[in-house]
Amino acid sequence: SELESMACGSADVSVDALRARTRYGEGVSASEPHVRYFWHALHAFSPAERAAFLRFVWGRSRLPAGTAAWKEQWFRIHTMEAAEPDSRLPVAHTCFFSMELPRYSSARMCHQRLLYAVTHCIDIDADTSGEGVANAQLPRLNSTGSGESDDHHHTRA
Repeated sequence: SELESMACGSADVSVDALRARTRYGEGVSASEPHVRYFWHALHAFSPAERAAFLRFVWGRSRLPAGTAAWKEQWFRIHTMEAAEPDSRLPVAHTCFFSMELPRYSSARMCHQRLLYAVTHCIDIDADTSGEGVANAQLPRLNSTGSGESDDHHHTRA
């Protein structure tokens, strides 16, 4: 409904709207093959898969309703440097609305790996992973000296 869209944003994630609110990390540009493969994959996703992607990178299933609702929020794409990028999954950091994208060798590989990550790597905290348990044992302090959570997806296969 119109009221739902105004309050919650569109149920279908607009790739064009997301692209307009995207910035690229140091040394990354929209013209690089792996970034072009990413946008191609996102366009090819079904509406449900795009919503899953948004949950994967941001912890929510809808984009903000209108430009003003974005405030200062930007989606950020960083390149994950890896010796064998086709064997890696993208890593999302929901608290920063960012993603580390490996330099996939093809659009097909990017589509496969991204779809796998957004449909199988859905835990927003690494609490139950080996890394999460180990990290929970370490004291974490932010600049004010209080505890700080580190919410992000770990996408190791």
